[in-house]
Amino acid sequence: MAVLKHEAHGLRVTLPARARVGRVSDCAVRLRDRCASGEHAVLSWDGARWCVRDLGSTNGTHVRGRRLAFAERVPVDAGTELVFGGDAERWVLEEAGPPVASARAEQSGEVREAEQGLLALPDAADPRVTLFEDRHGRWQVEIDGITRPAVDQERVEAGGVWVLRVPPRTADGALPTTASNATTPKFLGVTVLRFEVSQDEEHIALSLVQGARVTQLTERAHHELLLLLARARLGDRDLGLPAAEQGWRFVDELLARLRVDLHHLNVNVFRARRQLARAGVVDAGAVIERRTTTRQLRLGTEAIEVIRS
Repeated sequence: MAVLKHEAHGLRVTLPARARVGRVSDCAVRLRDRCASGEHAVLSWDGARWCVRDLGSTNGTHVRGRRLAFAERVPVDAGTELVFGGDAERWVLEEAGPPVASARAEQSGEVREAEQGLLALPDAADPRVTLFEDRHGRWQVEIDGITRPAVDQERVEAGGVWVLRVPPRTADGALPTTASNATTPKFLGVTVLRFEVSQDEEHIALSLVQGARVTQLTERAHHELLLLLARARLGDRDLGLPAAEQGWRFVDELLARLRVDLHHLNVNVFRARRQLARAGVVDAGAVIERRTTTRQLRLGTEAIEVIRS
């Protein structure tokens, strides 16, 4: 997580992976002083650190007191002072972490960062709050089965109070935080979820299929939930239901079928997302969708195969 702070009035801006700085309204860091240009500079994450580049501004971008040449790209670390145009736009890079969502425990100050686009609070064993990046590069927060857009600096209760830090979506809609961690990124809808089920249904093998590439996943308890939702979706498709209505099942029905309580269901949802994320699925958070008003779940993809083995 990177935060740019205005030295005079203390405004803090959480940075996306590529943040334009300038006076025009769609800049991530909006400058007010007339000495600054409309599109003045850009701050970007290169996979290892943050860099700043001047965009040919009239009055220049100064880093550590030195004016950058046009298009010169300079790495910057936490504590680096940047001046855009004149002294009225003097900023400091207060934090310089990667552009991922994080949460800070209000009492202890502990910081947790999302991994592969997922963050569970207070932890993976008790995911009362889940942050995840959806297929459009937007961060969502899921609390008590209700999913909504996450808000930077909001406070949530999960075994204590946590303050969320949520980077804004990049202008081009890229998913830099998750895609960059996968050598061969996979996306739901393009990647087929292939279930191979034994005749006695005791064993469920799950694979990710992209063309000729097959990634076999380790057998896990949460595959039973995924298979149940996959069959629900396929069954509704065979009945001719439109795609938007396929596969939705009430939480109480799932609890009865799986013989688990709500806590264990939510743990299985998180573990399913985490397993797919670790296997390189960029939008793994969307593998389970929720209808918050009716307490329903469904599998978030139509690309499914169920095979008897």
